[in-house]
Amino acid sequence: MVKSIVIPHDPSRSPRLKHLATADEFQEAVDGWLEPIEMPAVGVTMYVNEAARRERQPINCRAMALWWLYTADPSQHPIFLGDVVLTCTSDQGEPTALLERIVGDIFEAREFVVQVKSLRQETWSDTFARFENVFDAATWCMVFTGTLRPGAQLRLASRVPAPEGVDETFRGSDATW
Repeated sequence: MVKSIVIPHDPSRSPRLKHLATADEFQEAVDGWLEPIEMPAVGVTMYVNEAARRERQPINCRAMALWWLYTADPSQHPIFLGDVVLTCTSDQGEPTALLERIVGDIFEAREFVVQVKSLRQETWSDTFARFENVFDAATWCMVFTGTLRPGAQLRLASRVPAPEGVDETFRGSDATW
């Protein structure tokens, strides 16, 4: 069995973590014949329905956002249609560290902070753009990247949210401590 993440195209349906053992199970998850889209630099494969374009299935914005966030070349991203299965491609069938990171980003409570850096800067700076899920954060970055000046870069930092009861009234403000 291979640990996989099924990402439905419909944003009202939640992604789910599944153990898929056979090609039939993968085909059932994407509702058709499989077309693999490799991300070899990160050891992950995205499986899509190969007939999704002919069938004019809806765009899977969440899968496209994950491609932008985790791929080695985020400037070239395919248009994903229909439901997508994301799985590791290691020879032993063991989850890669990146797949575990993706599982954490999708299924654990986190805050995603957009960070920016120009070519003149050496460090990344937090912006006020913060999101409660990886899909919204990565989608925002993917769209916003197209409008940046040359040399500006964006990335996401994921953080475990502050424990309840912590006073966050000064967060993001110019107030003195």
